[in-house]
Amino acid sequence: MELNNDVLQIWNLLAAFLISNAVFFAALAFLIWVGFRLSNNIYNAPETPLVGKAMASLFCLSVATFTFGNLSTFNAMLKDTATVFSAMQEQGVFIGSAAENLISVAGDAPVLNLMQVVFIGSVVIMQMAQIWIKRLASD
Repeated sequence: MELNNDVLQIWNLLAAFLISNAVFFAALAFLIWVGFRLSNNIYNAPETPLVGKAMASLFCLSVATFTFGNLSTFNAMLKDTATVFSAMQEQGVFIGSAAENLISVAGDAPVLNLMQVVFIGSVVIMQMAQIWIKRLASD
């Protein structure tokens, strides 16, 4: 059976979203690295003023918030696409096995999965620890 044009358009829209989402995630990965550079420099310079520590903290937390948004938007888009395919299937449209697989995998998925939360949380904890925990005096 041949796929409906609407099914192909939905796949194309999902692909376009995934490309832009991946580019945004790559930018966020770079900003996470910048946050680690900031926190490491603050950790190695105990005389850093409180304002500098606060600004670095705000930067790291804002990048974490953007990353949270990026990952949750990714999951929401997959779930929404699965919902559209499910509605089309209920109307008798042939959607194909890939769309059926997407429905089964992403249909009831949460906004964020545990690994994404652990990733963002670990990044924030490591960055905040380097910014706010004083370095032990070395011999």
